[in-house]
Amino acid sequence: MKKILIIDACMRKEDSRTALLCKKAVETLKELHPDWTFERVALADLPLRYLDKDSLTERDALLAEKRYDHPRFDLAHQFQEADGMIVAAPFWDLSFPAALKVYIENVSVDGLTFYCDEQGLHGKCRAAWMLHLSTRGGLWDEETRQDEHYLRALCGFFGVGAYHVVAAEGIDIVGLDHEKILKDALSETEKVCRTLA
Repeated sequence: MKKILIIDACMRKEDSRTALLCKKAVETLKELHPDWTFERVALADLPLRYLDKDSLTERDALLAEKRYDHPRFDLAHQFQEADGMIVAAPFWDLSFPAALKVYIENVSVDGLTFYCDEQGLHGKCRAAWMLHLSTRGGLWDEETRQDEHYLRALCGFFGVGAYHVVAAEGIDIVGLDHEKILKDALSETEKVCRTLA
């Protein structure tokens, strides 16, 4: 039985167009793999705290004592144990909502999701893939899409096997067919999900 982690960074919740892509992905995967389990982390509902001096001091002390069972690391354990990941995050300010970055800071735990040795950094996560779903109001070239670059690099950092992205682009541009853009992205989401195992 595989465990799929849904990292929901749709800050508008059910009013988010990105949430529609996520819903399609989950529905498709559940239909294809009824034995899989799904866990959702709704970042808009979490009391996430960015790392500051006090929280770093606390975390460093826990890590020095190898207290990986501390509740502080619950999100990191959940992230590390996922067999696949869906990241639903709209394109904001050339990246994604800040809550997702804060979440990533909290799951980046030396000894749990990655480790270091003489050869460098190594991922410890067992996920075979990450599916990144997004909606973008404008049309952006590859260099500008910092959300993709960052999440793709994180897959390597954490040891996630493959990175896939589906984005509904230009969905706010006047004159474009917004319904068709979203429909095409939903179709592409289903298509990609059918390749995931």
